[in-house]
Amino acid sequence: MQSNLRISSSAIHADLIPRGKADLIVSLEPMEALRYLPWLASDGWVITNTVPLVNIPDYPDADALRRELEALPHAVTLDIDALARAAASPRSANMVLLGAAAPFLDIDAAKLEAGIRDIFARKGDAIVEMNLAAFRAGYDVTQKQTK
Repeated sequence: MQSNLRISSSAIHADLIPRGKADLIVSLEPMEALRYLPWLASDGWVITNTVPLVNIPDYPDADALRRELEALPHAVTLDIDALARAAASPRSANMVLLGAAAPFLDIDAAKLEAGIRDIFARKGDAIVEMNLAAFRAGYDVTQKQTK
């Protein structure tokens, strides 16, 4: 599944991102990240989970996928599931991924955290804090890998 998200301070004239123009590919699964590389700009970044979701009989070798990701000039690779479990909850993997992508979004992390608080507020403080912890775990990994 593919989604396009365009964020700009100027007018956007098309919904889809042309091949070779994406600043960022964000993926919960390594093979999916690699599948969309033709859309990535030469200076673009890939943010992806290192843990494959093996859902087909001829799924590529995990080590081969890892090597392909490591060969990319700009990639943040992380075990999203392990970070989610350690920081908060296995169900917060998407928040880990958002945190990992946040430094590339040109949106202040504090604003993203405020949005997380707003979205999850009705579920209680514990759920808000769980999601913030997961977000920060992903954010911290990106900060370390891109320095």
